[in-house]
Formats: sequence, C-alpha cells, structure tokens
Amino acid sequence: MADRRATSSELYAMSKHLAVKCSQSEVAYLNCKDKYNHPEDCLQEAKAVIKCSENLLLELYDKAPQEFKDCVECLDYYTLDLKKCHKELKALEQAAPLDGK
Repeated sequence: MADRRATSSELYAMSKHLAVKCSQSEVAYLNCKDKYNHPEDCLQEAKAVIKCSENLLLELYDKAPQEFKDCVECLDYYTLDLKKCHKELKALEQAAPLDGK
C-alpha cells in the first residue's frame, strides 16, 4: 500500500481527519499558491500535503481497519454521499478519534 494514492472514497472517508491532522501543511501549500504563480514554486509544500495524507491513510488502516473499510465501501456504494454513510463515519470517528487519542 505504500506506493499508491488514496481513492476518492478513501479521501472522503478521512476528510475530517485530514482537516485536523494535515491542516498545517495544507495552509502552507495554499499560502504558497497565493504568493507564487508558477506551480513548481510550491512543490515542497505540495509534497508535504501528499505525504501527510499518505501517512494518515496508513494510520487509519492500522488503527481502524474494519471501520475505515466499511466507510469507504459505503461511500463507493452511495457515490460519495456522506449523508448516507453517517453511521459508518461515526463508527470510524469512534475507532480513530479526531483528536488522535
């Protein structure tokens, strides 16, 4: 799993976790994009965001494998409709709390 990117369903499933755990790198990337016009000027910041999301993906599969899988499968089935996967998202947040405990 180390050399693959997250699917859309995985990104949706971990969206709240991303907002909490990767916010610093995301803000640094967005600030860089505001400051510079050329995409290459922000490659370091972009790589930091990707690395953070990859680490989080591995962490969720490690800490809450079944809950994360159930959430991803629900989102796949319901075409990324978060409202229809509320039960699975709550179970994921209980198994892998947003505060990291």
